[in-house]
Amino acid sequence: MEGMVYRTKKKKFIFWQSFFFIFIVLMAAYVLLQSPIFTISKISVRGNNSLTAGELIKVSGIVTGMNIFKADLQTAVEKVRVLPVVKDVSITRKLPDNVIIEVEERVSVALVVADGRFLELDTEGYYLREGSAAASGLPVITGMPVQVAGPGQPVRGEGLKTALRVVQELPAGLRKELSEVHIGKDGMVTLYTLDGIQCRLGLPEDVAVKGSYFLQVQQELQDGHKSIEYVDFSYVGSPVVKYKD
Repeated sequence: MEGMVYRTKKKKFIFWQSFFFIFIVLMAAYVLLQSPIFTISKISVRGNNSLTAGELIKVSGIVTGMNIFKADLQTAVEKVRVLPVVKDVSITRKLPDNVIIEVEERVSVALVVADGRFLELDTEGYYLREGSAAASGLPVITGMPVQVAGPGQPVRGEGLKTALRVVQELPAGLRKELSEVHIGKDGMVTLYTLDGIQCRLGLPEDVAVKGSYFLQVQQELQDGHKSIEYVDFSYVGSPVVKYKD
């Protein structure tokens, strides 16, 4: 009998202990959701370059004045990730009143032409936005038809990945001077500079080395006040320089 009474008292104690714990949790939740201390007063944006902080905040749907715990961060992430320029995004709370939006943007490296429009692509071939050859300062990739699904989607085209890789592997100083990267049906790569010089890279191999040599030839000839018609790397180990008459 005493054992039964003891067990009954113990059950009652556990019940009231559990009830008290749940009550404390509910009270804490109420305080967190209602306290002005946890009202969002600042939204910080990091990692953006082409997108403004205002654009990202607006798309996220998070606003100042709302309770920081009521902000649906996962939904906000999904909204921001839809933007074509956004490669990745994370949104976190910094208690008591700050939300941080951190993005990784895709960077335009080249253009392709589709339906009479210039489209900016990143290193992976994602269509970021419409562009302009004159305004963007990016080289135009030519030599193959491309298939475009829409902004934020990868552009398809035979030889396009090769062309994008070539652009990335070229020295930065040469990339700034390019107007066109042409991929022939035979897989041969030809570069054209803004000054109209043709650089026949040949097969897309040892691109960085060929690009550095081309820059060196350009500099030497500029110092000697000579003009180049083309530089040909088609024959491995013996590049040919053709001067303008």
